[in-house]
Amino acid sequence: MGHKLLAFFFILICIPGLFAFTLDPSKNPVAVGSNVTISVKDPIPITVGSWLYESSILFMWYSEDLISGSNQQAGIQFNTTTFQLTLSSVTLKSSGKYALNALRPNNTRAEITLDVQEPVSNVTADVSMTNLVEFNDTVTFTCNANGTPLWFSWQKASSAVTAGGRVQLNNNGRDLVISGVTRYDEGPFQCIVKNNISSELSVQKTLNISYGPSNLRITASPEKMVYTSGSAISLSCSADSKPSASFYWMYNGNPLNVNSWSYNLTDTTQNRTGLYTCAAQNAVTLRYAVVSKTIRIVDPISAVSVNPSGSPVEDMPFNLSCNVVGPVDSIHWLKNGTYLYADNTITFFSGNSTLSFKKLALTDDGLYTCAASNAVNNIESQAYNLMVNYGPVNTTATGPDVVAEGSSVTFNCSSVSRPQSQYSWYFNGSMVAVGSVYLTAALPRNHSGQYTCMAFNNITGISSSASVQLTVLAPVSNVMVNMDNQQPIFNQTFTLTCTASGDVEHIQWMKNSVKMSDNSRITFSKNNSVLNFNPLFLNDEGLYQCDASNAVNNMTSLAYDLKVSYGPWNITISGPAVEAVGQNMTFSCSANSYPTSQYSWFHNSSMVGNGSVYVTAALSLTNSGQYTCMAFNHITGGSSSASVQLTLKYPVSHVIVNAGNQSPIFNQPFTLTCAAIGDVEHIHWMKNGTLLYPENGITFSTDNSTLRFQNLSLNDDGHYQCVASNAVSNMTSQAYDLMVNYGPWNTTIKGPIMAETGSIVTFNCTADSRPQSQYSWFYNSSKVGNGSVYVTNPLTNSGQYTCMAFNHIANSSSSASVQLTVIDAITAVEVISDTLNPLASQSLKLKCDVKGHYDTLYWLRNNQSFQPSDRVTFSADNTTVTFTYLKTADDGMYQCVAANPVKQHASNPYNLVVNFGPQSVQIIVRPGIPPKLTCQALSQPPAEYHWILENNTVVGNQSTIEIPLKYILGSNYTCVAKNPLTNVTVYTSQVIDYYNAAVSVQASVVMMALLALLLPVLEEWL
Repeated sequence: MGHKLLAFFFILICIPGLFAFTLDPSKNPVAVGSNVTISVKDPIPITVGSWLYESSILFMWYSEDLISGSNQQAGIQFNTTTFQLTLSSVTLKSSGKYALNALRPNNTRAEITLDVQEPVSNVTADVSMTNLVEFNDTVTFTCNANGTPLWFSWQKASSAVTAGGRVQLNNNGRDLVISGVTRYDEGPFQCIVKNNISSELSVQKTLNISYGPSNLRITASPEKMVYTSGSAISLSCSADSKPSASFYWMYNGNPLNVNSWSYNLTDTTQNRTGLYTCAAQNAVTLRYAVVSKTIRIVDPISAVSVNPSGSPVEDMPFNLSCNVVGPVDSIHWLKNGTYLYADNTITFFSGNSTLSFKKLALTDDGLYTCAASNAVNNIESQAYNLMVNYGPVNTTATGPDVVAEGSSVTFNCSSVSRPQSQYSWYFNGSMVAVGSVYLTAALPRNHSGQYTCMAFNNITGISSSASVQLTVLAPVSNVMVNMDNQQPIFNQTFTLTCTASGDVEHIQWMKNSVKMSDNSRITFSKNNSVLNFNPLFLNDEGLYQCDASNAVNNMTSLAYDLKVSYGPWNITISGPAVEAVGQNMTFSCSANSYPTSQYSWFHNSSMVGNGSVYVTAALSLTNSGQYTCMAFNHITGGSSSASVQLTLKYPVSHVIVNAGNQSPIFNQPFTLTCAAIGDVEHIHWMKNGTLLYPENGITFSTDNSTLRFQNLSLNDDGHYQCVASNAVSNMTSQAYDLMVNYGPWNTTIKGPIMAETGSIVTFNCTADSRPQSQYSWFYNSSKVGNGSVYVTNPLTNSGQYTCMAFNHIANSSSSASVQLTVIDAITAVEVISDTLNPLASQSLKLKCDVKGHYDTLYWLRNNQSFQPSDRVTFSADNTTVTFTYLKTADDGMYQCVAANPVKQHASNPYNLVVNFGPQSVQIIVRPGIPPKLTCQALSQPPAEYHWILENNTVVGNQSTIEIPLKYILGSNYTCVAKNPLTNVTVYTSQVIDYYNAAVSVQASVVMMALLALLLPVLEEWL
């Protein structure tokens, strides 16, 4: 033993390095009598180590030797495989520090302090007293319990009790003291005792606290300010009290000999009004309280009416009286539903029971009511309709002032009066009719005179009268306008006369239905019967009427249409002053004249035609000269003439634009010429349909026949036309399409500047030019092709490629060059695996083999970027990918891509399939005759199966076999699943217990290869 301890401490001294681990107790703190296991987190093999309690050794070990310490406690077990320490049935003495020292292969130490506690038990709560009086008594609760450690607290119902005010917590919370208890302190109360491993509550304690009476109140049903006589009233008294209070009642301070919480009044009368008092007393608290309530009882009003003092007459005094049956507190008067108040016209007497009008007015009309009220009801009287009698006033008589002889007349009389007036009619002092309406007979001319109406009110005794003055006339007829034998001629005098029958009092002239008035040229004579024009003007034309009238009728004549003769004036000829030889010509002549003039035509003083229009034959040069038109009015006798001078010319034709043998070239002079046949008077030029003016290097010859460009520019492109014209014609030439030749300019080459050896490159050459340029290609100054596109032969060397563009019209050329760099090509890219059959949990390397120079290299998985991870690393140059251990999740298509400045070259995909298994081997029993057994397993590639009966007899080499009937009961079948690539074999067995079994059993697996080979795959499937 001694030499083992010596060796142990020698090893302790010589251990190199440190590594970290921690201790994990199954529970901490721990209840007395329970078991606890202290485990090692992140365990590694510890070949030399020790367990210590405080400073005493419990166990130590090195190599395969285990030594127990001299102070080892009973019930402590040590697991040499997992290094766990198990303590059984711990006691309070088991508390303390436990340490694990690992000495080899590395030196480290882990500690943990174990806390063993005694559970809480036997919790009781005691109370000093339970029957208390509110505000008088103090109570103390005391809590007792077993266990270590102990923490005390209190709760009331479900709420925690805290110290403050009347509440104190003493002796570390063990004692709860409540001073001056209230009714809200009854509880229930419980003591709560806790420690780290348990807690327990005491039995609930409840207090019985007597209180009151308080909040004493009387309730009346029904609740009213004032009650009507005969009402039934119930009074009830309530108070907060424990135990319940006793009650008795008083009326106006006198006992009622009623000892109950309620008191009822029935068939009440007004003399029961007074103060009712309730008194309450608590027999335990010995406290006393009283409360009072006033009850008022009043008789109701039964009837109200309004009575007048006499008949109401305007400007006379008048009274209304309000008669009420029952007690009255107040009376109010209303007119048309609105309250009345005393003013300078009305007053109130006898407590408002009389309404007095000092002097009635019509505005006093209305519906009058009086409203009487007391504390329990109010009644409003029926309305008295006051209507003030007055009149008659504003007597009026209506009827015509003038009537036609033989007509009957209606007169109307009215006045303002209440009641309605009585009416009488008088003519020149004699009574002729009774009633408000008077209809006469047919009246002769001698019944002109005064008609009078008299109105009389039999209530007020007042009368009033009004009169109408009537005149009887003969009516007007046969009204007409005459002009005699006159002719209305411009600037001469003219007269119209109005004639009529009957008593004509007025004549009014109208023109075009508008009344006329006289002026310095137009006058009226003979009482307006004659209308004089001195002289006539053209604006006097119109429809003239005269209107003859008197007081009873009027009549308007038929219209006389006045047309003033004049002219001829303002004679004009319309027609050309210049015309083309060989054309027909039309002249038109017009003059202002009424009636219309007659026209005659003259050529050089010789008459050639009549009428307002003259059309010539085909014209020759002899038809030039003066053409005259003469107009004559046969009513006015006037005439007038006008002339026009005609000139004949040959028309313009064959207008063309010539450019000669010139070619329009950019920045060189150019000339266009306009040629035409006929009497050309004017030439102008147009470009694209718009007039052209000399500017910006463009000039014209004196007669505009030549257009000169000093130096052509591209802006001069366009359609050019010349227009030749004279007074009788014009012609526009066909467009000359000017397109300025230019270039080549801006010669450019499109194509790559770098390519791989052996590749073929296409160059495109473009240049701005009119006409299209011709292109030639040169390689290092040697011509190699023609055309705008040049395709090279397979490339071998770098060099300069030049494109030359040539314009054969402008006789100019331009060139551009590009330097092509040829680099070595990447000829092949391939992914190479370091193993033919990748296995799960084993490593794998994929290498990218590139033939040719490249700048960058990267990897793809399933056409997505592939990056390093915790199991996958890349070499520094990215050419090698290393899987530290394979998983089935690594399956996929892998490619490497090598790139140079010209192109990216991707390898053919490498299809990675991770081989694994077999796993999850199970047997399924399929009932039937005969029954069948099926063996299933997860495996890549698929597993090979064979079956063994319990006597080691091979009975099948497929996944499914049939069970012979003699082997159905009690036979043990074993399925052997083997992966032909990984050489892993797994066994699973099934005992056939009963018929129609269909149970899938997960068998025990016996591995014939390394378990480490399958662990990563098992992790994925689990």
